[in-house]
Amino acid sequence: MDKGLKKLLNFSMFSLLLMLLGSCEKFEGDQTVPSYLHIDTFYLISNPLIEEGALTHKITDVWAYADDQLIGMFELPAQIPVLKSGNGKLRLVAGIKYNGFSGTRGPYFFYQPKIIEDFNFIIDSTQTINPTVSYYSTSVFTWMEDFEDGASSLNPTNRSDTSLQLFQYSQTDPKYGNISSVAYLDDTRSVLEIRTFADDPDEGFDLPSGGTPVFLEMDYNITDYLIVGIYIFEYGTGTTQHPVLVLNPTDGIWNKIYINLTPAVSAFPNAVYFNLFLRADKQTTEDIAVFKLDNLKLIHSP
Repeated sequence: MDKGLKKLLNFSMFSLLLMLLGSCEKFEGDQTVPSYLHIDTFYLISNPLIEEGALTHKITDVWAYADDQLIGMFELPAQIPVLKSGNGKLRLVAGIKYNGFSGTRGPYFFYQPKIIEDFNFIIDSTQTINPTVSYYSTSVFTWMEDFEDGASSLNPTNRSDTSLQLFQYSQTDPKYGNISSVAYLDDTRSVLEIRTFADDPDEGFDLPSGGTPVFLEMDYNITDYLIVGIYIFEYGTGTTQHPVLVLNPTDGIWNKIYINLTPAVSAFPNAVYFNLFLRADKQTTEDIAVFKLDNLKLIHSP
């Protein structure tokens, strides 16, 4: 290669590198070495101002803000670089998977963020924080069922050939209390359909429409598919059954899910009331399909 051409190419590459380095977007000032935050998990703690039921959660992500500027969303456990030094405001928002899907991650509307007004960001240093969050006091818990009173407000419909049973732990379980519910399906009893019952217009759940967040939280442990949905009562139309989500088997492991009912509820602005239902038809080739449920919470914003 001609020496002059070689020098020109080297100079061009060097100039391009300088341009790329000079065009890097900066978070604040001329800082290039970040401060680091390490977050393993969130802890959900009680809000003494409300009745909130068992404090189970499945917080999977953190949305981090410095001085009200979004740093980003990070899957837990997270190592978060922050191009900031000295004192500033740190806000950590608990994130979840809506309907259990990885592609629908977002902040959970009902958990208050952890806010530290005067956090000291230290350059080239890692600070570990495991934030505590609680439900907003304004959260409306329309219905909760934890089966601890030895009864169930989920009753079988006329299409079900079995019902929920209650089983008691030999000692109190830290997540599921003294009692959970269970149903068994086999080749003889193969359909489970349970619902909250309201036969009159004034006996259902009055849920907000117009995009107001409405969620169903639930702990479940199932070996076959389970449908979750709503009944809608409208004057002149009667009652409509509307499936929302199909839950996959968890194969003997308890799972927590946050089911986003907002689109389904908002699609019926003229509804007088709503009720919830869960349905399973035995599909597994195993002799018995097992469905364990606990800590159901129907929550909406005010």
